[in-house]
Amino acid sequence: MKIFLLPAIALLLLPACHRTVKSVKDKPVQIDTMQLIAMPAPTMKVASNEVYVVCRDSTTYIRFGDCYFSLDWIIPDAQLNDFELRPDTLYFRLAHLHTIEGQMLAVTTGETDRIKVSQCYETSTVIDTEPLPGWKHYRSPWETLLPEASNFFICKKYTAAERSRFPPASLQSLQQHVKHHGSPGTYARVAQLNNFPEPPVQIEISRYYIRLDGCYKKTINKINKLLIIDVNFNG
Repeated sequence: MKIFLLPAIALLLLPACHRTVKSVKDKPVQIDTMQLIAMPAPTMKVASNEVYVVCRDSTTYIRFGDCYFSLDWIIPDAQLNDFELRPDTLYFRLAHLHTIEGQMLAVTTGETDRIKVSQCYETSTVIDTEPLPGWKHYRSPWETLLPEASNFFICKKYTAAERSRFPPASLQSLQQHVKHHGSPGTYARVAQLNNFPEPPVQIEISRYYIRLDGCYKKTINKINKLLIIDVNFNG
């Protein structure tokens, strides 16, 4: 019986062996957004209007209504999120030594029109690894991100010149601020400086903003979500 089965199997496999296989270049590239950012079971309700944040490995998934989006290396900030008062503003912290710049932001729109995504950043004075949240900041203009594919966006990268932008400030103003609001050790470090900025004081991007705007297809409700992502300097 085995002798007769082997030729039959060989005949069945023969067409498959001679089937023309398309090269990788010839195959159309298709991105299944639902498969890519299909959320795990929700574990944390972030807002009262059906917004959920779920973290899996290095990726954070955010759901609002029937829309999903995902970004890597961001962690929900439980201290800053106010689920009832600010349901459309979500706060995150970046994992240490990571950035959103150059990352792919994937959005699944569901029953919505095309989502518009914008990005900007904020710089702060950083002393060693401690930013000064209560002093001066520079906020860049909003820039619209163009989709690389349908609802897939690449977060903007910034140049060294952009990263060092800061409003006019004097060393004396910085020293007075740190003297009244900082620790004695921090003041001792800035009191010895001759110029602003110079080590251990530097200007760095301390916060990223991502805004998502859109409309639902079947209702007059609008989508307005703001992600505020703080840079982690301390590890």
